[in-house]
Amino acid sequence: MERDGFISYSHARDRELAQALQRGLHKLARPWTRRQVISVFRDTTSLSANHDLWSSILGELQRSRYFIYLASPEAAASRWVQKELRFWLDNRSPDRILIAVGSGTVHWDPAAGDFDWSRTTALPRMLEGVFRAEPLWVDLAEVRRSRKYSLRQAEFRSAVAALAAPLHGRGKDELDSEDLQQRRIALRLLRGAVTVLSLLLVTSLAAGGYAWQKRGEALDRARVSASQALAAHSMELADADPRKAAQFALYAEEAEPTSESARALARAVDANSSAARHLQGGLGAAAAYIGSGGAAATQVAVSGDGSTLAYFSDLGGGEVLGRDVHIYDIREGRAVKSLDARWPLGGGALELSADGRILMLEVSYNRIQIWDVRQAKLLRTITASAGEKLARAFTRLHAYAFSGDARWVAATYRAPEDEETLWLSVWNARTGERVGHRTTEGNPRLSFAADSGLLTAVDTSGAGRSTWDPRTRRWENGGRLPDIPVEGRSVALSAGGGDAALFGSTDKEKAELWNLSTGKRLASATGSLQQAVLPADDSGPVVAAQGKQVSLLDSKLRPLRTLGSFSWPVRSLAASNDGRWVAAGSDDGAVSLFSTDGAGLHRSVPNEGRLKAGELAVDGRVTYRSGPNGTDLWAVSEGGDGLRRLGRIPRPVEAPDMAVAATSDGSRVTVLDQGVFSSWNPRTGTREGEEKALAYRSAPDRGLRLFYLADDIHVVTAWDRGVLLIDTRTWSVKQTLLADDGAYQLLALAGDRKTLVAVETTGGAVHVWRWPGQGGFEEVPTDAVLSSTSILSAAVSHRGERLASVDADGRISILDIRSGRVVLSAVVQEPGSQDIVFSRDARTLAHAFTTDTRSGLELWDARSGEYLGQWALNTPTPPTDAEEPSLQLASGSGSDVLTLDSGGTLLRRSLDIADWRAQLCRIVDDPLSKADHDRYLSDLTVDAPCRS
Repeated sequence: MERDGFISYSHARDRELAQALQRGLHKLARPWTRRQVISVFRDTTSLSANHDLWSSILGELQRSRYFIYLASPEAAASRWVQKELRFWLDNRSPDRILIAVGSGTVHWDPAAGDFDWSRTTALPRMLEGVFRAEPLWVDLAEVRRSRKYSLRQAEFRSAVAALAAPLHGRGKDELDSEDLQQRRIALRLLRGAVTVLSLLLVTSLAAGGYAWQKRGEALDRARVSASQALAAHSMELADADPRKAAQFALYAEEAEPTSESARALARAVDANSSAARHLQGGLGAAAAYIGSGGAAATQVAVSGDGSTLAYFSDLGGGEVLGRDVHIYDIREGRAVKSLDARWPLGGGALELSADGRILMLEVSYNRIQIWDVRQAKLLRTITASAGEKLARAFTRLHAYAFSGDARWVAATYRAPEDEETLWLSVWNARTGERVGHRTTEGNPRLSFAADSGLLTAVDTSGAGRSTWDPRTRRWENGGRLPDIPVEGRSVALSAGGGDAALFGSTDKEKAELWNLSTGKRLASATGSLQQAVLPADDSGPVVAAQGKQVSLLDSKLRPLRTLGSFSWPVRSLAASNDGRWVAAGSDDGAVSLFSTDGAGLHRSVPNEGRLKAGELAVDGRVTYRSGPNGTDLWAVSEGGDGLRRLGRIPRPVEAPDMAVAATSDGSRVTVLDQGVFSSWNPRTGTREGEEKALAYRSAPDRGLRLFYLADDIHVVTAWDRGVLLIDTRTWSVKQTLLADDGAYQLLALAGDRKTLVAVETTGGAVHVWRWPGQGGFEEVPTDAVLSSTSILSAAVSHRGERLASVDADGRISILDIRSGRVVLSAVVQEPGSQDIVFSRDARTLAHAFTTDTRSGLELWDARSGEYLGQWALNTPTPPTDAEEPSLQLASGSGSDVLTLDSGGTLLRRSLDIADWRAQLCRIVDDPLSKADHDRYLSDLTVDAPCRS
């Protein structure tokens, strides 16, 4: 009998998967009236007892039209598999070899026209150079890990259809359609049978239960598909519109938690790392009253002390256009009562006092309103001129300024008695009295000094600058400006009335920063830069609008980082005096608030000792700096306090033959120095008790490891004698694990200090023990092997559910300790330290990387090993050129992870997906638009992810 296919596989590794694959190939596209359409051979089911096994296999190979190789590292090394492949290559065409990858890796190199054998582990080398083009192969690794061997599962069905298509001599889609048709036929017949047998209660209930089960499975598949589609769209939007990216990522996770939704959440957290709140989404449309190219009347203002944000917009802000100024309390993180105010067509001036209590608003026809923000009360209206009598082009304020103490307001405008003349006036905002008045020329810009003392008027067309003193109420000439090309350029003055001015870019000119007093150009920048907020004291970073992005620049106008981006160009920009809070509005009406210190998504935490990467102890709980006369010690503190100083001990601690560990409260530290143990009180610097020397042989290059257990009495370490459990009160060895085999064991302790793992560095064998709280360790049976190459580092999740390791090839292996299942990461990590850290919920895994130009965290799904992406950390460059960039990673308090770089910057970020959801919900909690909801979730019931 001719066979359609022959399955070759590793019996030790893939027996269950091979059986499921054979069953799926027989079932796919099978008419319901027939047992099977094609015949696929698998030796454990298709051979009768035969003493001449190879002869039987050879006969089946000769009768088979296709060779189906179930690839894995074990199959590649199998003598029987290699023998079967050799026969096929000698007697059949390699074009009839189909590959299904059950484990390991397969990489095709298009340039070489062959597999990349440096990265391929699942194929035997006898296939090198065999194929003229990339052969048909499918990936069953995830199916094998999930053990969901059903044609109702999308991934398994797709793989089976791809392999079955050449066996049937038909296309994959055609075959899949035929299978669906057969299933429909069977389903129609089933429904007919149900109708006929409806009087039979048992049969009816069985059919109903089956239908309900199928409905549930269909809904599950639909939720997974919707989650994957939402996650994919979120990833596409992350750079262009982080607000929408966060929305789609949250809905993806709510529809069904998947690796794709976790990846989208991680990317959205990174894209919104500086966002404090997305206050209003844009409509993706222009203002209707000025045509398709018009921009919305969007304006933002931030108080100098960073307490208050005010904004308005014609789009997305309410039912009535030109109505309401919205107020947001930045410190409380909530909206407060809006101001019932009307601004002119196309928008107008909007400013806040330094304390955020008083607001200045331009209204129609050259009028200025002064509002009490807290009481939402209009205090007075100041009329600059009878604007209703002017031509439309002259009914707007030309320039304006509002003093930080809310006492003075200044503006330039035109009057009906002489429309050609530009007037500059100053009013007392508390009384409405005009206290300064004169004509001006050119293109003036106005700014009050930080102390509200002087008003500076700069004619950016080159006429010069002048100052108005509120004490004398007189103007003084400040001299002419440098010869600066100003035609068509936007101009930004220092927020506090300083000497700096930034002239925006045009098609012909770069953006430039000038000192107006000295006439010196301070910096220039390439690319688009139309708006900017300069620091009040002419030092510190510059906030800039660059097209659709809001960026932070240094004093030389070099980019530091992007704070956020919009779908449409940025129209309005404002910042607090210290530069911490930045607000921006876009041409389509979107308004967002950003924080330059991370807004809680990532936070700089105190590092008063200016500790640097490399000074963190191996368990990540103690940081120390050692000198010839002693060692200063710190511990990771709870909350946002950074590092808590423990004290100092009068002796050095230097790796690799020394190690230090601290109790949970930091009241006692133990030092291990070449086999000599001693305990110290770091607060007093005194030694507690006597030293104890144990027979010792030098540790390998990785250095010693020393951990306190949960009782703060016992410590554990490893060297050539084995893994030792030691009572620090008596220095007696209470238990020896892996006797005489400790030198090559890499130790890792769970965050709760109750699970200990030893990994053999040269073979990857794993030993796991639990600490019951008293007595000795209890071993947890496992026969897992993490990697065949050298193990460089290992970490255990907080409660001991999972173990991760990094091998010499940079590949991460993750062991589920309860099930014994091992997954390998599909992406080799970036260069950097080998430090890895689990999230508190053991769902994600992080690794720190550093290059010459950037640093950050790489993230993996700890359940599947799938790569989730990178987070840039934006840490400053090291203080000296001689110092190599580096980054150290450690578990922080709660769900946080700490990164410490070579420049001493200490950052805290959360790895828990629940925290990512909560953080994103804090900055954007509005639901999907109806159009997006109908597109992705029309047939599903999915709750709003940010419901209270």
